[in-house]
Amino acid sequence: MLCLYKDFSNYDYEIEIDGEEFRHFRALRGQKGKLITIVNGKGLAAIGYCKEITKQKVVIKVNNFVEKLGEIDKHISLAVGILDNKDRFEFALEKGIELRISKFIPLKTEFTQRRQIDQGRLERKAISSMKQTVRSYLPSITSPTDFDTLLKNFNDYEIVFVLDRSGEREIPKKNFESILIVVGPEGGLSEKETNLCKKKRNTKVVSLGDFRLRSETAAISFLSILNFHLL
Repeated sequence: MLCLYKDFSNYDYEIEIDGEEFRHFRALRGQKGKLITIVNGKGLAAIGYCKEITKQKVVIKVNNFVEKLGEIDKHISLAVGILDNKDRFEFALEKGIELRISKFIPLKTEFTQRRQIDQGRLERKAISSMKQTVRSYLPSITSPTDFDTLLKNFNDYEIVFVLDRSGEREIPKKNFESILIVVGPEGGLSEKETNLCKKKRNTKVVSLGDFRLRSETAAISFLSILNFHLL
């Protein structure tokens, strides 16, 4: 099954794919009659077959529509301190999307060295990950967010997990609907930032063990644990 992306909003039974997605279709050797899934990034997927191919586009005949294809019934936001290494930061985004996050928050903390991001590049990476894992919802990517601003938004979530080696090794076994995960940059969160988090009533500071983990490794590890225990 080949997964393509197009921002369609109506239940159209024929969808034309051109431009970058058509080049993607060609690169993966799409053929007439081949089963295709098209996702719109807003929670809707169209499933059909390749009806017609020209030099500039492919026409998909839709058989049925599926809402929330590949999605979970949770809202998970992942806030990661902006990493100096762009590849590692993008890796955290890509794997977070595979593990079904709904929002990615580039975070500016006390120890953050790089304060800017390439928003367009991150969005392209997000679209690619969404297609590869056959998700119908494209997670949002916020602009770089100050730690103090994020802290004020903790109450928007049922539970906030802050990853820090000083934390506990158990997570509550509860069916949370909205979750925020906070991961520091190189060097982690500062002691001041961690203590501010601990003062929030809905916050749990969690340790992943004695080993020092890179930020992207910690994020992926905890999301995997979360998927296993809570979802």
